[in-house]
Amino acid sequence: MKIPIKVNKYWFSFFLLKLFYMFFAIFVYAKLTTLGDTSRWMKGDLSHSLSQILTNSTKMMDFLGGISSALLGPVLGNFPFMLLSFYGIYYSVSRLKLTRYQLFWILVLLSFPSFGVWSSIAGKEAMGVFYMGVICGYLIDVLNKTRAKPKLIELVAFYLLMVFKPQYSIAVSSVLIYIFLSRKLNLKAYGKLFLLVLHIIIAAVGFYIFRDIINELSFMMPAHFSLDAGSTRENTIWVNDYDVFYNAPYGMFIAFWGPTFGEVLQKPVLLLAFIESMVIFLIFIYFVFEIILHFITTAKINILVISLVSIVIFWLLFVHYPFGVLNPGSALRYRENFYGFLVVFLFYLYVRYFSRSKLSKY
Repeated sequence: MKIPIKVNKYWFSFFLLKLFYMFFAIFVYAKLTTLGDTSRWMKGDLSHSLSQILTNSTKMMDFLGGISSALLGPVLGNFPFMLLSFYGIYYSVSRLKLTRYQLFWILVLLSFPSFGVWSSIAGKEAMGVFYMGVICGYLIDVLNKTRAKPKLIELVAFYLLMVFKPQYSIAVSSVLIYIFLSRKLNLKAYGKLFLLVLHIIIAAVGFYIFRDIINELSFMMPAHFSLDAGSTRENTIWVNDYDVFYNAPYGMFIAFWGPTFGEVLQKPVLLLAFIESMVIFLIFIYFVFEIILHFITTAKINILVISLVSIVIFWLLFVHYPFGVLNPGSALRYRENFYGFLVVFLFYLYVRYFSRSKLSKY
């Protein structure tokens, strides 16, 4: 007796698309620009010690890439990394309990070319999509009051977060602390607002205390970007003391957006990335407009949602901007580490609290 296997057509199509992006990146995109350190990972280096592999993201990638390439070859060696990023997305999205219509649209948002390419080949970005996706799934379960104790795979994700992108832990830990304190203290609207204000005050005090260290680190960043590289911008953003704070709003925006219109005119290959960022931004503006409209029509403001969105967006963009503001290529590449997390987390909040009528079809 055969047992029928039911395959969701949206997830299957998404998987095939990611497989396409993997081959497209290797055989087409690589001819237009470099694929980061993918070639290095595929050459591999199995000489590192176990302690180095477990504590250093670059050496871990050397080891994992070397093993994958040795077993599957330099092309299919990218496949396990594509699978990891796919699973990270599935782990978080599957917890949203979406209708088919909603699932279709969130997978569309997660199918844009830049994200598709960088998350489907061997690289730290694919790893980032995996562990940030798993962490997002855990946050959703916490918000749904399903559980608070993390599973083993989530503990592994937190470990990878600290190895690869410890700066992102500020956003994740801030959100978790906000959620747990809100529930532990049984806070109502004004209590949650006070907690948000307290978070802002603590962040401001932290910036003030460590202002000189952050200032010095900002002046060190341009040394990591060569002006001989085709897309690297001249450093005009960190010229005077504490520019890292004064220019943060613009820096956070352009580091997320990527190429400017002027850069597209000089280098047309950036046009697709520019359009992609514009579409993402317009979609984001649409959702913000819908939320504001909901607040106006219902005469109720959801402090929890405002707090979670503000904390997540601010910290992720702030810690990302020093790495993306000087080079549009780096901006797009590093953005992919948290783009999936951001999309799923914001989509979850929107669907749960504001989409009673529009995104609830089928």
